[in-house]
Amino acid sequence: MAPTLHLDFHYDISCPFAYIASLRLPFLQRRHPDLVIAYRPVLLGALYRATSAPQGAAGSASDTFNPTKRNVTSAAFARTLRRLGVPHRQPPKHPLKTTRALRLLYCVQGSERVALTAGLYRAYWVEGQDVGDVEVLQDVVKRCEGLSAGTKGAVTGLLETGDFEGTEQRRELQDTTDLALQRGAFGVPALWVLEEKRLYWGQDRMHFVDKALYALEKQGSESLALEAFMPRSVPVTKRAVPDGEEVKLEFWYDFSSPWAFLGWTQLARVQRACGPRLKIVMKPFLLGILFREIGAPNLPMATVSEAKRKYQQLDHNDWCQWWNDINRQNGLPDKEISFHWADIFPIRTPAVLRAVLVEPKLVDVLFRGCWERNLDMASDKVLHSVIAEAGYDADSVLACANSAEVKQKLRDLTKEAKNIGLCGVPSYRVFRRTIGDDEQSWKLSSDTIWGQDEIAVVEDLISGWDGKSRAFEAGAQEESRRGNAKL
Repeated sequence: MAPTLHLDFHYDISCPFAYIASLRLPFLQRRHPDLVIAYRPVLLGALYRATSAPQGAAGSASDTFNPTKRNVTSAAFARTLRRLGVPHRQPPKHPLKTTRALRLLYCVQGSERVALTAGLYRAYWVEGQDVGDVEVLQDVVKRCEGLSAGTKGAVTGLLETGDFEGTEQRRELQDTTDLALQRGAFGVPALWVLEEKRLYWGQDRMHFVDKALYALEKQGSESLALEAFMPRSVPVTKRAVPDGEEVKLEFWYDFSSPWAFLGWTQLARVQRACGPRLKIVMKPFLLGILFREIGAPNLPMATVSEAKRKYQQLDHNDWCQWWNDINRQNGLPDKEISFHWADIFPIRTPAVLRAVLVEPKLVDVLFRGCWERNLDMASDKVLHSVIAEAGYDADSVLACANSAEVKQKLRDLTKEAKNIGLCGVPSYRVFRRTIGDDEQSWKLSSDTIWGQDEIAVVEDLISGWDGKSRAFEAGAQEESRRGNAKL
């Protein structure tokens, strides 16, 4: 029998991503029947204040985004809603104060808190109601099907007298917020796996929670293939360019990004999975210049809270392990990722980018020089040595890289990155055409996909996802099962 495991779900009603996570938790519960999930509300604003998070005047993280980043992330959010089939209508005003709603949740326990949470999320994110209004809270309680008649009567009485905000509820909410902070939370949803003593942040990291639970249960031989842990619109066993079509995938990158490095490591796997009618086009550009042009900080990690910065490094390590585990499940077709945070950061990459424009086959050794070998790739001497070690005429490559023509090409690519609305790397764009059509017939079939953590979305788009139909949660597709899959 699998051991009983425990997951704490820290959330605030004001966070749309925590709302999405709440809708995905039942799928997680089905895959782990012995898992005990505790709903533990926290004050998101208090987390922000305690971690000195750079929020806007209204307390929303997106308030601090530059317009380009806001456009990209807004499109990504809308895409996530479509993929997961999440009912949503943007509230007339956001964010709203949710302290009263959170205290109300501490008046109920167990499955009744789960049910009341769902009612409050619906009121806020579907019906656009102010959950700080007592009359709204009374209506939510009245309509909540998961509350017993006795509980409804008791909670309604507390709302009428104001005792739902009593000393006990205030203390529990504050204590749980403090606990989340101690666990490393800087935002929500924050998912704490008790037996692992580990926090995962974001509804889009629930596959890491899934993997951790399977490992703790020691049920690797019965688990889903890791590639199917994330929601999919196209089953992993059916990834392929649709019949009669060709697909072009643009991969926009700069060697200076550790996340672009991770995205690059997966291009060979995507190519194998989707077949020969997929054409991957590498698009190097100067990320620092783009940041300057769109009003972004030159070093984004330096602008976030210390707690978030620490988590991002942990998250990057999770992704390295994730992709290495997938590689092992697939029979080790690719070199294992051996990542090393660069001692000299940020990495100055103009010469490195120009070198790969001269010789595109250098992308492998240049990425690995930056992020696996921890070399000072901004040094002309080191760059020369790396190119020579790879068997190329380094003198010739670098001489050509310094030509006016190549420098202009890099400037043009950087300008193109800005013009098409990129906000960071890696970024992906998917084009398609009918087999046999000319080069001018390529048609853009996706918005800009930003982030290597969206590769499953990219694969679905390559395989013909229309960008609208709902994806399947992990575990919903039996054809994705694999025997003897080891974590």
